[in-house]
Amino acid sequence: MAKKDANIATEKTLDFNERRTQALAKENAQLRDYVSTMMERLRENDQLFSRLFALEASVLAAGDPEDMCFTLLREMRTQFSLDMVRIWLDRDSIIGATQMNALSEQDLVWLEAGEIKSMGITRRHVWLLQLDKGSFPWLQERDNDLGSLALLRLGSKEKPFGVIGLGSNDKDRFKPEQSTDFLAHLAQVISLSLEHAISHQRLARLAITDALTNTHNRRFLQPYSHQPLSSWFGKDVMVAAMYFDMDDFKGLNDRLGHAAGDDALNELCNTMRQYVRAQDPIIRMGGDEFVLLLPSCDTNKAKQIGEKIRADISQLTCHGETLSVSIGLAFSSASDDMKLNDLVKAADKAMYVAKALAGNRLECAEIKG
Repeated sequence: MAKKDANIATEKTLDFNERRTQALAKENAQLRDYVSTMMERLRENDQLFSRLFALEASVLAAGDPEDMCFTLLREMRTQFSLDMVRIWLDRDSIIGATQMNALSEQDLVWLEAGEIKSMGITRRHVWLLQLDKGSFPWLQERDNDLGSLALLRLGSKEKPFGVIGLGSNDKDRFKPEQSTDFLAHLAQVISLSLEHAISHQRLARLAITDALTNTHNRRFLQPYSHQPLSSWFGKDVMVAAMYFDMDDFKGLNDRLGHAAGDDALNELCNTMRQYVRAQDPIIRMGGDEFVLLLPSCDTNKAKQIGEKIRADISQLTCHGETLSVSIGLAFSSASDDMKLNDLVKAADKAMYVAKALAGNRLECAEIKG
């Protein structure tokens, strides 16, 4: 009997040890699976962090807001295999005056004032949405295959200036319950970078802008003044330069006051703008003297433009007084490739000839080549 009881006790001990061994083996397998899963997540997060770091570095290296947005669109598509990347910007915000000509309508959409707030996007940095067809009104017909969308707010809650949309055809790519820490960090980096670039661009523009006439000031010419024209306008480009000087401007100021003189200068600049391209530089050299540069403009066309400006000015009155202007015109052929300073000086000398011949006329400097 004692022997039988001993056998039963041994069997129970073996059974317990076996069950304990099996339990430990199961726990070890579960632990290995857990560790393997966590390591995989760490690797994925490390790869994600590396891609985000590379993206942030590219954005920070961009030279201006347009370049920054272009870089962002390109890098997001390639680094994160997205089916859609789009930027919506508020045209009434700090970024509204920024040129974005390099971006297509598919990449960039301008919003009217208040649209971002009316969509409720301002309440958090990132929104994750699972989409049904037409469920997000800012999307276009080409976006019908998208299954999920991440919306990254740009700017503060009080003053948002844009939204970045990241779209995927995978409905589970951006699920509302997923963590948004990485995306929120990215949104903040992009916001701060864009705001800094916009502020820097504004300050740079103010430094080379004449506050009265909204033309360039002479500091605008300084980086190019001693350089060949090809360094600015490219090789094989003819450039015309006109030098303008209001006739009897000092007398007008003395008789009518400086406010009238300011109005006369703005009349001249507004008249010039009617006959030139938006990218043709108009520079206030000081007082009532202005330079107009016309790249890729032949001699006959430049003369026609100058005569039209002169004739229009002579038909204007300012505070009851008739205006007139003396114009000097000089050319640099593609083969001449003159230095900018030399071309402007040649136009200036021609202007003084026009002034000496009683004004209200256009005179040309000697044309070479």
